[in-house]
Amino acid sequence: MTNIGLFRGVHAVLYAMFSPDEKLDHTAMAHQVEYCISNGCHGIVVLGLATEVLKLTLEERKALVSTVGQTNQGRLPFSVTISGNSVAEQLDLANHSIKNGADGLILQPPMAGSYDAEVYLSFFKRVAQALPTSVAIQNAPEYLGRALSGDDIAKLRESCPNLIAVKSEDTIENLAGIIAATG
Repeated sequence: MTNIGLFRGVHAVLYAMFSPDEKLDHTAMAHQVEYCISNGCHGIVVLGLATEVLKLTLEERKALVSTVGQTNQGRLPFSVTISGNSVAEQLDLANHSIKNGADGLILQPPMAGSYDAEVYLSFFKRVAQALPTSVAIQNAPEYLGRALSGDDIAKLRESCPNLIAVKSEDTIENLAGIIAATG
């Protein structure tokens, strides 16, 4: 994932599909991928907030990535949101995603604990620098409870040249600050 072109067009964030017994429905997930492909999506994303990522165990997230990757078979750009409360957990999911065809990785902040900006930056830096591919970070303070400033992102970019994008779900004022600080 070194091409910024990966992010062009409409990328559908897949919903988590569950069976009546409240388990992931992998058949329904595969149908959802096929639906996106047959209806002209430019890419697919899994394990975002719409995919109920905060409600899934690590093993469920990995199984879902496997199903989507095997169904997609490289037909569309495939991005995976990487969540986890430790560097090791995020790297485990990231490497599993790469092995299952992910073209893009979007790093989320850990959900546990209260972190100041330096700890937050250190976390992202440790994950990004350990990965053999380009990454994006998700910056969504209203949904995730924390975010990086434009200056924080610029600092992170200096130490992580593989950080190529920000999935920003923020106010226009904060987004303007990110653009001003990072170009």
